[in-house]
Amino acid sequence: MKVLERRFRGSVICRVLGYPISYGIVKLLLENKKLDLNTIAKYVERSRQATCSQLTKLRLANVIRYEKKGKITTYWIKYPREVKKLLDACESLVGRITKRIDKDF
Repeated sequence: MKVLERRFRGSVICRVLGYPISYGIVKLLLENKKLDLNTIAKYVERSRQATCSQLTKLRLANVIRYEKKGKITTYWIKYPREVKKLLDACESLVGRITKRIDKDF
């Protein structure tokens, strides 16, 4: 895969995880393995439509997968180990930045 393509894919993942709702959905799915749309919407305190929109973005970024059985759609993280490492790194960075800001001000 070309370097430019890899950078583009990486930026897509970062952009979609930049939304607090998407970030919360990913954390929820990492903790619970598989969940349906109604459960996810309830947890993130958003409508089914708003939640579904974020799930679609996560799916298109290849972060999550889904399975439909009748009227129930179940979602899960596609690469849980790698996604967990990414979120851990983000939270570590935020922690360091927060300490630095508190120290400076």
